[in-house]
Amino acid sequence: MPKKRLFQNVIIGVFSKIVIILLGIVIPRIIMINYGSDTNGLIITITQIFTYIALLQSGIGQAAQNELYPYIEKKDRYGISKIVSIARRYYRKISLVYAFFVMVISIVIPIIIKTNVNYQTIFLYCLFEGLTTLVAFYFTSTWIFFLNANGKTYFTNLISLLNVILCYGIKILLVCLRFNIALIQVGYFFASLISLLIYSIYMKKNYCWIDYNAADKKEKLKDRNSYVLTEVAGVVFNSTDMIILSIFFSAALSSVYSTYNMVFVALTSLIDSAYMSIKYLLGQSYNADIQTYIKCHDAFNSIFVGITTVFMCVSYILIIPFVSLYTKGVNDINYIYRWLPLMFCLIQILDRIRIVSGNLTGLAGYAKKVSKISLVEATLNVVLSFIFVHSWGINGVLLATLSVLPIKVLYVNYLSDIVILHRSIKKTLEIYGANLLIFAITVFIAQYIKIEISSYFSFFACGILLTVIFTFISTLLNCFVNKDLTKFWIDKLFITRLR
Repeated sequence: MPKKRLFQNVIIGVFSKIVIILLGIVIPRIIMINYGSDTNGLIITITQIFTYIALLQSGIGQAAQNELYPYIEKKDRYGISKIVSIARRYYRKISLVYAFFVMVISIVIPIIIKTNVNYQTIFLYCLFEGLTTLVAFYFTSTWIFFLNANGKTYFTNLISLLNVILCYGIKILLVCLRFNIALIQVGYFFASLISLLIYSIYMKKNYCWIDYNAADKKEKLKDRNSYVLTEVAGVVFNSTDMIILSIFFSAALSSVYSTYNMVFVALTSLIDSAYMSIKYLLGQSYNADIQTYIKCHDAFNSIFVGITTVFMCVSYILIIPFVSLYTKGVNDINYIYRWLPLMFCLIQILDRIRIVSGNLTGLAGYAKKVSKISLVEATLNVVLSFIFVHSWGINGVLLATLSVLPIKVLYVNYLSDIVILHRSIKKTLEIYGANLLIFAITVFIAQYIKIEISSYFSFFACGILLTVIFTFISTLLNCFVNKDLTKFWIDKLFITRLR
């Protein structure tokens, strides 16, 4: 696999994620200034509703990618066409169901939401919000998963970045001109059609050989339902804390949670963007040679758990100073909680510890078993959150999440090392142990060091310095426990073997 493509994927993926995060922070602020909190709350609510409805297509892309890898390795055009055609059939069936929900939501939401915005405006806003995603489901989703499986995430990320800049640019312009929000969403919809045109031209030019009718109508994607269950369980697992806090305490306490969570979501989304940009290497190497895959597997574990540890060490030290700065002047509730940084950081580290192994279980055909564990994990998290929140409040919901995370961590790593790779779990434990040791030492030292942050400039300066220091420490320790990682950094042997 060309070295150039690897770096393109990572750099473009991370850069596009940074732009999306920044625009995601700017847009709500502009809407609040020009239309007020009522309209901003309405827009966020509608977006959240459509995010849940979009779960209809969850699992299709992941299941299809896993089935594509062997055919890509063999350069089997018929096999590729067969999987792509099956996936497209799924996407188009789901699109019809999604279209029905778009109409229902557009009619019902204006009635049930308490807002000062009139019915017609909300109806049109919902309609064109749904149509934007509907077009993606029906046309571009099939092309995107195919290109990602081929290692061309740099291209899909570029188109995504172009789409976001164009659509958000039009939205910002129309908002500043105080257009009706329904017209703003209409403009957003038509701007998104440009990406459809680009994908269509690119696929016709480079992959005109794909036969979208190659598969028999009775053929199905393996483990698709298992991936759906895992996706739904993941949404439940990650979305219950603020809801429970709002029900049992107050929206204000939920605001405290969301302020901390905002930081960690931004950081982990950057890590996930880099991971998703080169994840195809895992799929392709698994189907090429198991020994090559093992080195790839361990390197991915060292790199991404190591990066997560670096970010969490820096976050543990700076999160309280940042929250103090961010909430300066807000006195209606206490935003400083001693144990939140520790629990948030540990949750992110444990969650990333299972990413690479979890991906392997899907490649090896264990998605169904893992989906059951995901369901157990989500259920336990909800139950424990209800129990703990009464005794420990905001700390309780995080403690519930932290308590159940080890279940899936242990299970997927057991499947990965013992069952699938038929090896000792020693190497994996050394990698995880080394990074947890770095974090533990950081927590200990931080008790005796107090950092005062008086401005955003000093915050970013301190953040950069700490990131450099922890990156140096993490790189040394990870290279020590994983000798193959050293070869990866020195002579790029890792990439050469994947050609």
